[in-house]
Amino acid sequence: MDLAYFQADLRQSYVGGGPGAIFSGVIWALAAVLTARSGVPTGFATLFVGGMFIFPVGAAICRVVFRRAGPDKANPGGRLVIETLPAMFFGLGIAYLFIDLNPDMVFPIAAMAVGTRYFVFRTAYGDAAYWILGGLMTAVGALAVFSNITLPLGTATMIAILEIGFGLFLTVRSLSPAKS
Repeated sequence: MDLAYFQADLRQSYVGGGPGAIFSGVIWALAAVLTARSGVPTGFATLFVGGMFIFPVGAAICRVVFRRAGPDKANPGGRLVIETLPAMFFGLGIAYLFIDLNPDMVFPIAAMAVGTRYFVFRTAYGDAAYWILGGLMTAVGALAVFSNITLPLGTATMIAILEIGFGLFLTVRSLSPAKS
């Protein structure tokens, strides 16, 4: 078996990764709402805890809604994605440290941590759309961190829109007959 087989297997099993990205976007949206209502600590806790459910919920949606079997047990693509978790958790840990220091930086730092993780999905899924998604998420976070620009909807809301939009695109494209 080769890399192209493993990539096609992941795309098929996880509907291009779209359901996971959609659910992640919903978590970001929920974090944005709870931040507005209860503050950054509550919003960040929602993002962190909700993030732990992205893979299991996304995989369940793929199995139940789209009737997809899991990937080939020999597929190293899942391990590749798992191996990026420590770096993302490190970035989220840095974001957490800013809750009291500078709460306006929490979600931008989190956006960069999650966004940069998407770059490896390009290799796992064989889909360059993940470079675009990762680049846009990282740029939104970097713009908020490194400039004096206030994002019109807030970082968490903008990330939610990006992920849900890309997730819908990935899902629809994966369901079309021309894309495996």
